This record gives sequence, C-alpha cells and structure tokens, in this order.
Amino acid sequence: MRASAFPARSATIRDVATRAGVSTATVSRALRGRVGVDPATRKRVEVAALELRYRPSRVARSLKLRATQTIGLIVTDIENPYFPQIVRAVEDAARERDYSVILADGRHDPDREIQALEVLAERQVDGLLIASSALTDRHHSWIDERPCPVVIINSGSPGPDVPAVLSDNGAGGRLGVQHVLGFGHRHIAYLGAEPSGNIAVEERLAGTSAALAEHGLASGGFTIVYGDGGVESGALAARRALEQQPGTTALVCYNDLTAVGALRGVRSAGLRVPLDVSVVGFDDIELAPYVDPPLTTVRQVTDEMGRRAVATLLDAIEGAPAERSEADAGQSLVQRIPVELIVRESTAPVRSDRPG
Repeated sequence: MRASAFPARSATIRDVATRAGVSTATVSRALRGRVGVDPATRKRVEVAALELRYRPSRVARSLKLRATQTIGLIVTDIENPYFPQIVRAVEDAARERDYSVILADGRHDPDREIQALEVLAERQVDGLLIASSALTDRHHSWIDERPCPVVIINSGSPGPDVPAVLSDNGAGGRLGVQHVLGFGHRHIAYLGAEPSGNIAVEERLAGTSAALAEHGLASGGFTIVYGDGGVESGALAARRALEQQPGTTALVCYNDLTAVGALRGVRSAGLRVPLDVSVVGFDDIELAPYVDPPLTTVRQVTDEMGRRAVATLLDAIEGAPAERSEADAGQSLVQRIPVELIVRESTAPVRSDRPG
C-alpha cells in the first residue's frame, strides 16, 4: 500500500488521557507539575505522553488562558559579550516555567528599542524584560503606558512600581580598587564610560571613588579617563592615562571590553601586564579567562540576574506580589545581585622599582 502523503494526526490530550486511564484534567495537572497528582498516576501520564509523542498545544492553551506563554526580551547590544550571557540565563529560566522568549536587539539605538517594544506588545507577549544600559525619557514614557508587566535588567527602575534587577555595581567598584590597593598600588587610573543615564557607570565610579578616598587617594593619585566602553576605546584610554600619569601602576576599568583594550594599550606604551601595570575589569565575560594575560575582574552573576528577572516578571504575569529588597524598601522594586572578585593573572603586587 502506498504511504500517505500527509503526516499522521498528532496525539491530543484526550489520547493521552485514554491511554493513561485518567481524565484530561489529570493529564494537564500531571504534565504541568501541579500538586495533588499521585506519583504513580503522574508517571503513567508521562509514559503515555512519551509513547504518543504528545506535545501540548500552545495555541489552544493561549486561547483558553488568554495568554501566549511568551515573554519579550530586549537587549541594548547583542554584540557586547555581556548581553548573550543575560539572554542565555533568561531563556533557561523561562524554559523552566514553560515560557518562550522572543529576542530583540536594540543595537545601542533608543528609537530601535522603542520600536521593538511596540512590536512585541503587538504580538501580545505576556510580559517584557528590558536589558538596557540606559533608559531614555522615551523608554520611561512607554513604560508608563505599558500594556503588560515589565522588568528592567542591568539598569535602574524608571518608577516606583517597575521592578529592576541589577548587580551591586557600587560594591563591585570597591572590590576592584581594594584588590589593587592590597597589592600595594597607589597610582591608580580608572578607565570609565560617559554616564549618559547609565546607572552602572555612575555606581561603579562612585564605588571606586569611595574606596580610593578611604585611602586618601581621591586626588593626586587617582586619574579618570572616559571612553565608550569598547575595546578600541579602552586601548586609547589606557594610553591617555599612562601619558597623563606616567607613574600609574594599576588600571581599574568600567567593564571587561575596556579592560581587554587596556591590555593592548599598556603594551603599545612599551609596558607589561601585570609586571609594570595591573589591569582589572568588570563583568567576567566568557572571553576574560582567555585573553593574555587572563583578566582579573569583578564577576556579575548573570545566571542569578536572569533567574530573578524572569521569576519577578512571571510572578507579575501570574498575579504574585513582587519582592522588595531591604536596601531599597520604600523606594522601587529593586533587587541588587551581589558580585564577586575573580583574581587571575592581569594583576600583581606593585614593583618596588616603580613609583606607586
């Protein structure tokens, strides 16, 4: 007999219920991991679903629940190695809750990000995550009129009712400086990025400045050079810092891309890392252990950031109250994730024959 040109009919939830000898409601509860299902029954349902190659109909469930089981994620710039780590963490956390993620890349263009927000809203995503380095007034206006729950990642909350998840940037700035101070460095330069509304830029510099001030280095021994947060800019900033303060023995950087550029800038100045100049980054991107020398950096725990952001968003979608951290009580719904110093080979004790 000639095989049919059409694929066999997909199994339905009723087929699974019939094979397992239970109701369709029990199948639904068992496959969604709900409580109140006997373990033996749950196992029987799972086996039946596997044998029948049953896949729940997302369309049917969306019509019934008036939800799409999808969330939108907008990132500032997918080419920045930090953001793919956030994307992966968000997707993993969303998958655990049976949600899909639609990704949009803002490419450092606020207009493009606003357009992406509108497109995702039109597609009726259940909620939105905005992983942006800086929120503009247009972002704030859009969020004020948001058609679905919104959670911010890596930036401050634009309002008292908008949750945000970000790293403890101030503590991270302190960690980097305290590390090189512990190695005896006293002539230190900070390679930053122009603030332009970026709370991470402001908080990291504030933490750095506070730690230096505690050691009497807020002036004289502290040079600040601004760039754009990229590799090429980091190389130029390092050269400028070394020209302005030839005795500089440590460079503390706004992010890892700046630090990777700083490694090149130090070499182009005829100096060695870490023998002559120590370099500290911030982020711990996947490239950090593989540059030469491996980069000492402040690690942002992106897995935890993604998990917290997704949990906060899905709780809002499903009607659960958002959590408020003690540090931000009475302000906005902000969760700050602790950071940690990762010591590698780009830092070392200051040389006794160099000033510092």
